[in-house]
Amino acid sequence: MAPPDSPFPKSPLTADEFSLNELIDYAERKPLDSLDQVKLARTSPYIVAKFLERLPVDDRRIVLRLLTIEEIADVLSEMDSDDAAEVVRRMRETRAVQVLEALKPDDSADIFGDLVEADQVRLLSEVNTETANTVRNLISFPEDSAGGIMTPDVATVSKEMTVRQAVDHLHTLRDKIEQIYYVYVVDEDAKLLGTVSMQDLVMAKTDDLIGDIMKPELRGVINVMTDQEQVALEMAQHNFHALPVVDDENHLLGIVTDDDIIDIINREATEDFQKALGAGGDEAINDPIMNSLRRRSPWLLVNLVSAFMAGGVISLFEEQISHLTILAVCMPIVASLGGNAGGQTLAIVIRTIALGGLEYKDSRKVLIREATKACLSGILIGVISAIAIGVFTTRWDVSIIIFAAMIFSMTYAGLAGALIPITLRKLKLDPAQSSQMFLTASTDIVGFAVFLGLGSWFLL
Repeated sequence: MAPPDSPFPKSPLTADEFSLNELIDYAERKPLDSLDQVKLARTSPYIVAKFLERLPVDDRRIVLRLLTIEEIADVLSEMDSDDAAEVVRRMRETRAVQVLEALKPDDSADIFGDLVEADQVRLLSEVNTETANTVRNLISFPEDSAGGIMTPDVATVSKEMTVRQAVDHLHTLRDKIEQIYYVYVVDEDAKLLGTVSMQDLVMAKTDDLIGDIMKPELRGVINVMTDQEQVALEMAQHNFHALPVVDDENHLLGIVTDDDIIDIINREATEDFQKALGAGGDEAINDPIMNSLRRRSPWLLVNLVSAFMAGGVISLFEEQISHLTILAVCMPIVASLGGNAGGQTLAIVIRTIALGGLEYKDSRKVLIREATKACLSGILIGVISAIAIGVFTTRWDVSIIIFAAMIFSMTYAGLAGALIPITLRKLKLDPAQSSQMFLTASTDIVGFAVFLGLGSWFLL
């Protein structure tokens, strides 16, 4: 343990709060309703949320009964919206309404969006008018758009206000808006005119007009229908803590904050990784078995078809393999190295596309560069492979074949690793969606065909 005067910060976890492992162990040994209520309330909402996502919905309700309405709202905001919606759906109506009203508008809208229509209508008729109108507005936008992730609680002032009047107005918003990074200047029609940072507001004279200190150059303004990935790129480009969201007529509708962007980046990175391997983009480890099976099976069937195709290529050389079994020994080496080389290119290209760093005009140059890189790698790996095969088998003729096949198959793999995601993007499809499966199938087929073809031609 660090001494009291240590310059290093202590762990945020103390004996007064649960760790995730402690909660999991407790659930296995004791009734959930016997959890220490005070200690649970002090535990990070994120940890409690991750714990609840592992439990059946009825057990989640048992744990949440130990918390206050505000604490429940904090926990649900950290949960996957599907799981949170299931919890809300199973709550008593009065308690569900209290929780939904305690949530931040964007979190409440996320949960409402995952409820079935009948539950949406039922609960919207019970929550207060302000919450109902806000939620109806937010769920009208696509879930993955700026409108779907924004919060409508925005600090606005008019340009005719003095700094003193603006500060007094902001004081009235302190219970409604948790954090204010920027103050947005709007006209009487709520059209965005400019921004004032909190620093400029504090440093200005009290009788200065907002119109005189505001910045009319609007950067980072995003349309309400902008895709959330583009929103994240805009945030990274401008390094702002919040981005204003407007409609086509420049009416200010809300803001997207940096904590929303962190959630988006984490979610998109997870989705891309899972999709690339054929799993559901939003699939979680605790999802019902049949749901996971339904999402994975189509891509496994695609993989099965490609495996049969690769097997068909091998069957064409069945006689040659029976006469020269060393071909069967070396064949997986060529296919495996080709798949890995293509996977390296695939990872780089998908990441570049996700970060907005690849334009269509760059496609040809990228294909040539990646094929060249893979070709050079193929020469290096081919030389090493050829020497190893020659030393251990004394078949230097086979070494020459594997050297040539390695260069060709790895060059193709580099080309395919770039071409597949670029093509999917051109077709308006997600470049990450099962790219790895398509790549593996094509590199296996090409690798087997090239190696066995060269071997049959030159050796037999």
